[in-house]
Amino acid sequence: MRHSFSIYFYLKRRKLQKDSKSTIMLRIIVNNKAADVSLKTSILQEHWDKQNRRVSDMNPEAHDINAYLDKVSSTLQHHYRQAQLEGKQLTASMLKQRFMATGSNPPSLLKMFDKQVKDADRLAHAGQISMSHSNRHKLVYRRLEEFCKKMGRQDMALEQFDRQMIHELELFFRTDCRLSINTTAKMMSMVRKGILWAYRCGIILTNPFSTYRIKKEESQKQYLNRQEIIRIMGKRLDIPRLASIRDIFIFSCFTGIAYSDICRLRKDQIISDSDKSMYIHLYRTKTNHPAFIPLLPQAKKIASFYIGKGESEYLFPTISNQKSNAYLKELADICHIRKRVTFHVARHSFGTLMLSSGIPIESIAKMMGHTNINSTQVYAQVTDRKISGDMDQLMKRRQKGDTVLLTEMSE
Repeated sequence: MRHSFSIYFYLKRRKLQKDSKSTIMLRIIVNNKAADVSLKTSILQEHWDKQNRRVSDMNPEAHDINAYLDKVSSTLQHHYRQAQLEGKQLTASMLKQRFMATGSNPPSLLKMFDKQVKDADRLAHAGQISMSHSNRHKLVYRRLEEFCKKMGRQDMALEQFDRQMIHELELFFRTDCRLSINTTAKMMSMVRKGILWAYRCGIILTNPFSTYRIKKEESQKQYLNRQEIIRIMGKRLDIPRLASIRDIFIFSCFTGIAYSDICRLRKDQIISDSDKSMYIHLYRTKTNHPAFIPLLPQAKKIASFYIGKGESEYLFPTISNQKSNAYLKELADICHIRKRVTFHVARHSFGTLMLSSGIPIESIAKMMGHTNINSTQVYAQVTDRKISGDMDQLMKRRQKGDTVLLTEMSE
């Protein structure tokens, strides 16, 4: 796309007063749309050369001011040509933002991500995002700080964070930090969001992530089958902390509620109707999307016990995610379960349990608070038992004389 581009300087006139000064202004025009910027330099009106749009020799500082105006002009011309060569779409507002950032020492890589950490922390304390999401911003900042030191720098200018630097960062995550492909993808995704913010604000004129593709690999979600869940439920436990985490974990296995939502689940969010059925209605911490969950008998029994226990407004006692996962590992060992059991395994287990029981995937999505079916398909995996059940149904149809499908397949 071809752009029309021009810049010029003019004086911003003030009310006529004796010996009053006027501010030198910059006007940027791209495709007939203009953006004005104050250069914060004032001169007498009679010292302005209207024809050349520069300060006349009458002003003793004419040489220095005009040199500054020339530098402003050449800088904007450079940014414009660079964007044109890279085929980037430009606006007058983008060039204005870029100029203002350049003129006021634009934020470096770490300073920009430090601001995002502080913004995320404010949002978390206001209840707008989860604390875990805020902590991920802090982790990204620490990793970038380590990366800069690895490159022999305390920090780096955003302009230096180019496509080659992105490649080096990905290698750093995979080698020095020993992150998996998918964990690296999550880290790179958060870095990309930060850089994209700087690009959209006009702090940088090019997006180094424009040609970068985040790499992921298929991962098998861990879940417990019916027999393993029953084994945990029936295990005699004399250790209170393990008995407590077992209740919370099993409750999640039969409701699909994530750890962040379990921590905030209040007793008044569990509703009973005239038929003595119980339901949970909440908004997910992660997505703020509503979830409606009828309680199965196993979950109902646990909820009824904890509703009458203690005076706290929350259903379950507070425990950190780190401790809960440590206790679950201990519980899995006691129950002779060889899988890596974390709290999120309960959510996966709920999805596969519901799918294996023949619950429509649309209903599962509503219960799990997903915004689309694709998310549900990741959690609700098709188990071997489900496949076997589907084949059994097909064989029953064949025995009843419904052989059309099988006949067509054999042909």
